[in-house]
Amino acid sequence: MHDARVELYIDRGNDHDEETKTIFDTLAMSRDQIEAVYGEPLDWLRLEGKRACRIKKDILVGGYRDEERWSETQETMVDAMIRLEKALRPHIAKLPV
Repeated sequence: MHDARVELYIDRGNDHDEETKTIFDTLAMSRDQIEAVYGEPLDWLRLEGKRACRIKKDILVGGYRDEERWSETQETMVDAMIRLEKALRPHIAKLPV
């Protein structure tokens, strides 16, 4: 309600848990490079016992309940998503899937 998030949600679907974890682990091997391009640490959630994984960054300037801060929140989210895409794209392109 009072924050937002940008993320890469990794989920190859039912019966593909191992492939999902392999994708996450492959990206995690480049964590330092990815975070250097992003410009700050990201949250890396392998989510053991779950089907999916996440690489995310919480945006704490506001959320959907903070209408007076929507403009700032949206600008911050757009900037964060552009940086996340730039940081992840070359690594995702190398994945064997």
